[in-house]
Amino acid sequence: MKKIQNIIYPYKKSELLIDYHLPDKPSDVTIILGHGKFNDMNIDLFIYLKDYFPKENVNIVRFNYPFTEHVTRVISRRKCKIAYQAVLDDVRSELPDTKFLFIGGKSLSAIIASQLENVEAAGYAFLTYPLHLPVIRIPFTRKSLFKLKKPMMFISGSEDKFADRGMLELLMGALNPYAHLMMIPNTGHSLELLHEEKRTQEELHKEIADILLWFMSDVIEKRMKN
Repeated sequence: MKKIQNIIYPYKKSELLIDYHLPDKPSDVTIILGHGKFNDMNIDLFIYLKDYFPKENVNIVRFNYPFTEHVTRVISRRKCKIAYQAVLDDVRSELPDTKFLFIGGKSLSAIIASQLENVEAAGYAFLTYPLHLPVIRIPFTRKSLFKLKKPMMFISGSEDKFADRGMLELLMGALNPYAHLMMIPNTGHSLELLHEEKRTQEELHKEIADILLWFMSDVIEKRMKN
C-alpha cells in the first residue's frame, strides 16, 4: 500500500491536509470521504477504511477541513464547498487515471458533496446524511439530492437523531431508482454501536466497508454494460 499526503490552501492561509492511501497496483477506482462537523478524518471508521480499501484495489482519499484547526469550529458551508472542490482538483492531478470516482463522506461532508456542481462522479456515498434537527424535526433542504441523478448509497443508524427512519425511507422512495439504503441497527449518528452484544465495532466497520464495495462494484458493472 502507498501513502501520499498533500497540503493545499483552498482559501487565504487555511491549510488543508489530503491523505491518499493507494493499492500497490494502480487502480482506476477512487473514493473521497470527508468528515463530519465535530471530528476529523481520523475517526475509527475512516482509519479502518483507509487500510481496507487499498487491499480491494480501491484508492481512498481523506482530508481535513481547515476548520478542524480551530476550537470554536465556526463553519461556513460555502468555504467547505470550496475546500471539497479543491480536494477534487488535487485528486484529478494526483490520480489522473481514475475512471470511476465516488465522493461523499459523513454528516456535514455528505451534504457538501451533494451540493457540489459540475462533478463527474460515478456515485455518492452518504454516511449518516442529516435530514433535520435532532429535537424539533424541521427538515433540511434536500433539493441538491434530486439534481444528482446518479447512484447514491445512504448508510444510516437506526437511532440517528438527525435522520428519522420514516423520513429517510420516504426520501429513498422519492429518489428511486438512484438511492440505496443500509440501515444499521443499534447505532446513532456516529455509526458507533450503542451496545456491544452480538457483534463488535470492528465487525460493523467491515460490514460498512463491504456494502460500500458492493455499491461501487454494482455502479461500475452497470456503467461498463452501457
